Amino acid sequence: MLRSPALINNFSLYLALRYLRPKRTFVSVITVISVLGVSLGVAVLIVVIAVMAGFHDQIKKLAMGYETHIEAADRYGSSMWPSKERPADVQEKSWREVLKSIQATPGVVSATPIVRGLLLIEGPNNNMAPALMWGLNQDDGDRLTKKHAKLIVDGAMDLRADDKGDKIVIDEAVARAWDIRVGDKVNVYAPSNLRDLAKMAHDLDDKKGDDKIEAEKKMKEMVASESMTVSGIFSPPRLQDSDKLAVVIIPLHVAQEFAGLEDGVTSIGIELQNPYQAGEVKAVLQNHALPETWGTATWIEQHQQLFDTVQNEMEMMYFVLFIIVIVAAFCVMNTMITVTVQKRREIGIISALGTRIGQIMWVFLIQGMIVGVLGAVGGLGMGLVVVFFRNDIRSIIAHLTGREIFAQAIYGLAEIPAKVVPHDVAIICLGAFGLCTVAALVPAWLAGRTEPAVALRD
Repeated sequence: MLRSPALINNFSLYLALRYLRPKRTFVSVITVISVLGVSLGVAVLIVVIAVMAGFHDQIKKLAMGYETHIEAADRYGSSMWPSKERPADVQEKSWREVLKSIQATPGVVSATPIVRGLLLIEGPNNNMAPALMWGLNQDDGDRLTKKHAKLIVDGAMDLRADDKGDKIVIDEAVARAWDIRVGDKVNVYAPSNLRDLAKMAHDLDDKKGDDKIEAEKKMKEMVASESMTVSGIFSPPRLQDSDKLAVVIIPLHVAQEFAGLEDGVTSIGIELQNPYQAGEVKAVLQNHALPETWGTATWIEQHQQLFDTVQNEMEMMYFVLFIIVIVAAFCVMNTMITVTVQKRREIGIISALGTRIGQIMWVFLIQGMIVGVLGAVGGLGMGLVVVFFRNDIRSIIAHLTGREIFAQAIYGLAEIPAKVVPHDVAIICLGAFGLCTVAALVPAWLAGRTEPAVALRD
C-alpha cells in the first residue's frame, strides 16, 4: 500500500537517485534522454503557444488601433441618405442630436461623424484604381484622426484645406505602386455619379437645343474630378478579414459631396477610454443614448470571426502539441520499465531483506517526478530563450534557407509576435510533471509486485 510523500523513507529517495545516476558515469544516458524528451516537448509547446497568443494579441491591437471602437448608424438611414424611406410610425432624429447624446455617455472619449464609401483615384501617370473612402472632420474627430496619425509613414495626418485646395491621405500600397509622394496631386472621382451619368446619357438623345446643351454641361460637371493634394501616406493594417482595396482619408465635406449625402453621414465613430469595455458601453448607448432605429457594432464584433479563428487555432495547436509531451512521458515510462527489468535481481534482494512494497514503488515514482521536474524546468528555460531570440532565429533560418519565415506580406507583421502568459506556462509545466509522474505508475506497479524468490531464482 502506497504511503504519502511525507512518510517516504530516505531509502526510496536514495535508490531513485542511484538509478538515475549510476556510479560508473556522472549521469545516466537513459536519464538524459528522458529529461531531454520532456524538455523539448515543453519548450515547443511554450514557444508555439506564446507566438499564437502574441499573434492574437497583436491582431487585436491592430484592429483597435485602426477601427472605431464602436460604430453607430441609422438602420433606416433617412437622416443619412435622404433618398431612403422611413416608416411613418418611426420618428426621425438628426445625427447631430444623436452625436451630442453619444458624447455625453460615460466611457466615451470622442464621437466622430464618418462618411464611408467608394471612390476612384487617378494617379500622375493616368493610373486609376478604386479605393475605400473614409470621410472625417479633423476638428470634430481629433481622437480618431490622431489614432490614424500613428499609421502615417510619410507626411502628416492633415485634412485641413489651404491655398492648394483640399487634402487627401492615401494608402502606402497605392503610393508605392504609383510612386506618389507627399505634395503630389491626385484626381478623385465619385463612382456614385456613374448611375446618374448613364441615365443622363440615355436621355440625351431625346433632348434638343438648350436642353441638350444644359444636359451636356451637367454631365461634364459630374464627370469632372476633384484635384487633391497628398498630405500624408499611411499604412493601414492588412487583416485577413479586411477589404483588400486601398484606403484613403479625405475631408468630411468632400466625402459628403462624393456620396451625395448633402449634410448626412453614413455612421458615427465612437472612441472609448477602454476599448475592451466596448460591449458594456454599447449596451448603455442602445438603452439610453441612441434612438430605437439606430444600431451599433463594436470593433470586436467587426472582427469576431477572425478572433475566433485565431483562438480556435491556438486551442487546437495546444491540444496537438501536448501530444508531444504525452509521447515524451511514454518514453519515460518505457525507459523506466527497462530499468525495472534490469534491476529485477536487486529489487528481489531488497524485498527479501524486508523492504515494503510501498517503498519499492516510491523508488520509481520519485524517478518519474524528478524527470518531470527537470524536464519542465529545462523546457521552460529553452522555451523562454527561443521566445526571446525568436526574430534573430528567424533571420538566421531565412539566411540559411533563402526563404522568409513568417512573411510580412502574408501576416502583415514586421516581427514575429509573442506573449508569454504565466497561466499557460504553468499549465504546460505542471502538465508535463503530472504526465511523467503518471507514466511512472506502471513501472512502479511492476516493481512492487515482484516476487523476491522468483527474482532471485531468475
